[in-house]
Amino acid sequence: MAEQLPVERILVVADQAEFAGLIVQQLQKAGFEAARAVGGEAALAALEGEDYSLVLLDIEPPTANGIEVLNHIRGSGKNAAAIMMVARGNESPDAECTKEGVVDYLFKPFAEDDLLQRVVHAIANRRVLLEKRRLEQEKNDFASMLSHDMKNPLTAVIGSIDIIREGRLGPVNEEQEDYLQAAIDSCNEVIAMIDNLLDIHRFESGRMQIRIAEHGTVEILRAVTRRFKRIAEYDGIRLRERFFHETPKIAVDKNVFSRVIANLLANAVKFTPEGGEIAVSCRCLKDSEMSWARVPAYVTLPDGFADQGCYVQVSIRNTGRGVAADDPGTVFDRHGQALNGAGRARGRAGLGLVFSKMAVEISGGIIWMESEAGSGSEFIILLPCSLNGTECSGR
Repeated sequence: MAEQLPVERILVVADQAEFAGLIVQQLQKAGFEAARAVGGEAALAALEGEDYSLVLLDIEPPTANGIEVLNHIRGSGKNAAAIMMVARGNESPDAECTKEGVVDYLFKPFAEDDLLQRVVHAIANRRVLLEKRRLEQEKNDFASMLSHDMKNPLTAVIGSIDIIREGRLGPVNEEQEDYLQAAIDSCNEVIAMIDNLLDIHRFESGRMQIRIAEHGTVEILRAVTRRFKRIAEYDGIRLRERFFHETPKIAVDKNVFSRVIANLLANAVKFTPEGGEIAVSCRCLKDSEMSWARVPAYVTLPDGFADQGCYVQVSIRNTGRGVAADDPGTVFDRHGQALNGAGRARGRAGLGLVFSKMAVEISGGIIWMESEAGSGSEFIILLPCSLNGTECSGR
């Protein structure tokens, strides 16, 4: 049996009681539950006490006008849609009303069929919007579940394995220690995926906490690469650094940017075969050294970015199998899995690259990948540099 949809409640707000009453009759005849409010003050009082799917507005000053009623609907958290009824030739409030949530206009005089058609359309759109909000809330709840119901137990697992690895429950030989450390690394990789997923969601919803300040590029890179040296060595990969100490500072959130570098290094380790090499480098580039033609077409430059005059370039290059020429742009897409076919059977979510792109862009920079199948890949970050206390000397 089909689900019975609730009767939609509509409030008709007008300065003229007779006009409002006529529209109420037409709506009731069409099967809607309708009420009227004469004037803006009456409308505000009605909206305080009841929930409506739709408000039809036809009011002007000096009483509370349509904009005030719309402001009340938005400010009170009501989910009512709004249609403004205006006389032809009086379209001047359109921009302001649309900004405040008006979804449609009825130009007087209008036919009953036109009224009902626009009402049905507005209510249908409202249902879609409410469903979208419901799904968004489910996504928020799922993100919260990831954080509390998955991440916390994994942290406990890591602690337990670490106790065994350190030999506190009995002797552990070198081979056993290696296996236990591999288990810890795998758990940490899952936690990193969860963190990336949560932060991608925070970026998309505008709730990501970012604290931009000046930091030394080399200091950040060295601290992160130090953590990956053991992981790379365990996999038989050489990790080398090429840092220029005169590199200027960059304006970033230190923790977020450190995670970007960690994500790129984890990706490099994942796709570099045993005996391969990963190179991490940074340097300062003057505008005269920049080749903007090198930046791929899928990268959007921030406004004024090409006029900065000085940039810090961070590069993470690996000697893996690389990616086909038509694939690099998709690796930064949440649904892009271009690298999956070329990597090891470990952690194929690709969320670290999605997070990295969002984090670099919110810092005012750009990121891209250069790769050729069979020749490895290189991730390049370009950020405006801060010249406070340091002169850019190029190479």
